[in-house]
Amino acid sequence: MQPGDQHLPQNDRSGQPNPFLPQTHPISRSTAQEIASIQAKLERQLGPEYISDRPGAGGGKVQYLEAWKVINLANEIFGFNGWSSSIQNISVDYVCLMSDAHLYLDGRGQGEW
Repeated sequence: MQPGDQHLPQNDRSGQPNPFLPQTHPISRSTAQEIASIQAKLERQLGPEYISDRPGAGGGKVQYLEAWKVINLANEIFGFNGWSSSIQNISVDYVCLMSDAHLYLDGRGQGEW
C-alpha cells in the first residue's frame, strides 16, 4: 500500500461516503416516465389559438402570449403549484395621461417561468 491509498474507495473502511465524489441517485421507473411525459409536452409546438396579436408601431402587428394562457399551460404541464415565475426586468416605453384621468402605459418585460 502506497501513502494515500487508504483514501481510495476500495480501501476506505470508515463507512462514510466521500463528499467529493459525485452522488448518484437512481430514479424510479414512474419518475422516469413522468419526466419523459413532461419533456414531450414541452417539445410540442403551440397552435395558433395560443398566439394573440395587437396593433404595433408603423401599422404592423405584434404577436404575444397572453399571461393567462401561459399560466394555464404551466399548470397543465407541471401541475398547480408545480412551477414558479419571477419578473426580471420591466421598462415603460410610452405613457399617456388622458383628459379623463386615465393613465395608459405601454412597455415590455422580461421574466423567467
